[in-house]
Amino acid sequence: MIWYNDLNDGIILSTRIRLARNLDKTPFPAILKKDEKEKITENLSDSIMKSNSTLSKDFKLYNLNEMSPVEKTAMAEEHLISLEMIKSNDGAVLVNTDKTMSIMLMEEDHIRLQIIKGGYCLDEAFDLADKVDNVMEESLTYAFDEKFGYLTACPTNVGTGLRASVMMHLPALVMTGNITRVLQSFSGVGIAVRGLYGEGTDAEGALYQISNSVTLGLSETEIIEKLKTVVERISEMEKQAREYLMKNRADDLKDKLMRSYGILKYAVKITSKEAKNKLSEVMLAQNMGIIESDGKMTPLELIVRTAPSVISGEESLTPDERDKKRAEFIKENL
Repeated sequence: MIWYNDLNDGIILSTRIRLARNLDKTPFPAILKKDEKEKITENLSDSIMKSNSTLSKDFKLYNLNEMSPVEKTAMAEEHLISLEMIKSNDGAVLVNTDKTMSIMLMEEDHIRLQIIKGGYCLDEAFDLADKVDNVMEESLTYAFDEKFGYLTACPTNVGTGLRASVMMHLPALVMTGNITRVLQSFSGVGIAVRGLYGEGTDAEGALYQISNSVTLGLSETEIIEKLKTVVERISEMEKQAREYLMKNRADDLKDKLMRSYGILKYAVKITSKEAKNKLSEVMLAQNMGIIESDGKMTPLELIVRTAPSVISGEESLTPDERDKKRAEFIKENL
């Protein structure tokens, strides 16, 4: 099931595992010539697509040089490729049918394998990534050093090459003014906090990506267990903040959340940023039983499906036309 339609507890919305891998005795993508990138991309995609594994038969290949900027941006908004790949015409991405797995070719590294699933399932997601990684390694030779582990273009990924992360919905910590203090308290323990679309992006809609920042000197199991400890602590703090709001500021909270619901149900046009923030508040209202969850789509799905390039699709829309289409789509499905 696609990650934003899967079950979650309203706080931990999704889980992502990413493995960075490079080919042995091959320069990193940043210093490869265009024709070299094309040849390696073709060889890599052939090796994966022609694998005997049943996993590989589910993939579809998208060559970046055959995609429009809007199509690439839409993929990034669905969290299938990185923001860096939007700017590139080199490389490709393999995506499975339910969009829970993507393999980016010629991003910062030769291979970026990603698993993204709904809810809180770090162990399950890593097990799947590890299996796919083993399948690929049957036909590929990775750049690996006995002392340093997997070699990557960026030193911060050397070692396991593992980036494990969860997307968390933390509106109550934002409303109580505690979000900065809480997140900063974990900054010195090898944990990174980023916005909705990763590094360099804002946490719109009170959505945060919590991930490991250390990949060297720890095993994959140790990295995941450390992340679990932090995520579960933040989750508990968010629950406490929600309880505090209901106990001490119930009328103000309900008024704020119901107003957001009213705007989404009756707005003629709405920007992407405002939609994310209002949908975040409706998500909170539904989780807390203030508003019934009876729409065709969840607020999380609407956040993803009304992102600028996703809502535009193949249409060439002005910002105003896009805002109108977004408002109508939300109105019909919330």
